[in-house]
This record gives sequence, C-alpha cells and structure tokens, in this order.
Amino acid sequence: MAQSLELLLIQFLMPDNDARRQAEEQIRRLARDPQVVPALVHHLRTAKTPNVRQLAAVLLRKKITSHWPKLPQHGKASLKEALIDSITLDHRSFLNRLFPIHWVI
Repeated sequence: MAQSLELLLIQFLMPDNDARRQAEEQIRRLARDPQVVPALVHHLRTAKTPNVRQLAAVLLRKKITSHWPKLPQHGKASLKEALIDSITLDHRSFLNRLFPIHWVI
C-alpha cells in the first residue's frame, strides 16, 4: 500500500483534473482500510516533497480518529512514537533553517 499511496498522493496534487479525480477516488477507497494510518504516517515522515508530507498529514488527521480503535495495541505505540519523532524532527529542521549553525558559533 505504501508505494501506491505515495504515487496517489503525488497524483492528487497534479493540476490535471482527471488525474486528480482518479487519485481522490482511489485514496478514498484505500482510506477505508485501517492500515492507511501507518501508511500515511510513513509518508508524513519520508516523502521528499513538503506538499506530499502535508497532504499525508491532512488525510491522517481526517482518518486517525475512526481507524484508531481498529489498530493493534503494539502498532499504536509505534505510531505515537513516529508522530512525536516527526514533529520534533520537523521542528529541528525549521530551527536549523531559521538559525544556521554558523550564526551560533
């Protein structure tokens, strides 16, 4: 699911209306499966482009509440940890861009 989801997220962001509509429909179909939550967390953390990471975060926000009770307990702990890590990494990245290391020295 992970690789096909990434391609759909990229397609969802394309300016072509037909491609975007197809991607929306397929994402909607995939989003019925609780395993979309770990896949979206994965793309939130690893996608190369900020737009794809942002779209993964938006979709995750919409789906996590309904799918959370259906996920296994051990998976929930690792998802929580991954989300916290991604927040801190993104925050550090922002601070590094804001205050380059040569400014501190």
